[in-house]
Amino acid sequence: MNGVHDMGGMHGFGPVPVEDDAPFHADWERLVFGLVRVTRSEGVYDVDESRYGIERMDPAAYLDATYFERWLASLERNATEAGVLSAAEIEAAFERALARDDPSELVPESENPAIATRMRETFEQPASFDRPGADPQFDAGERVRVWNDHPTGHTRCPRYVRRATGEVDASHGNHVFPDANAHGEERTEPLYTVAFEADELWGSNAETPDDTVHIDLWEPYLEPATEDGA
Repeated sequence: MNGVHDMGGMHGFGPVPVEDDAPFHADWERLVFGLVRVTRSEGVYDVDESRYGIERMDPAAYLDATYFERWLASLERNATEAGVLSAAEIEAAFERALARDDPSELVPESENPAIATRMRETFEQPASFDRPGADPQFDAGERVRVWNDHPTGHTRCPRYVRRATGEVDASHGNHVFPDANAHGEERTEPLYTVAFEADELWGSNAETPDDTVHIDLWEPYLEPATEDGA
């Protein structure tokens, strides 16, 4: 979907600030991280559904939100869509928390060794998204063009690269296709790294026209480039 989350190439936002390497800046962020990892590892939703949940935030709310506020918004949306929670339950819990000096007192303590073991395994053995599948259509060195598609659902094809022509730098075999996976269908498609010249993406306004941008793109995003580069 075309939304404010797809910021690549947009004007007006300035450089990306790099402050420090601290993963968390408040205790509640640790809790959100843990909640998201647990619910995803338990199959409530997956990483692509998580991204799609963020993409469906109100644009103004998205721009005003911090990184983990976006994670929390997606967690709430996906949990309600999966039937794990209702919006009314979330709102009621929020009201109860507002009435407390220490909202953490409302959180019940429990232990579940099985979930703890599965969580530990997800960090020790990260999930793999490569799958067996059909032979790739393109080889390294081939010229390809990105389709000018504007799907209303989730996609990992950046808006600024559509219609651009590049060269396949590497083929990575078949991987889970996010555009389908975000909507409940695990489908495999060949994945490539495609190299684009900066002036192909940004035209004469490219700050450093000799640069090359490498982007990972799935095969459904691509078509063979014609001899004239169109």
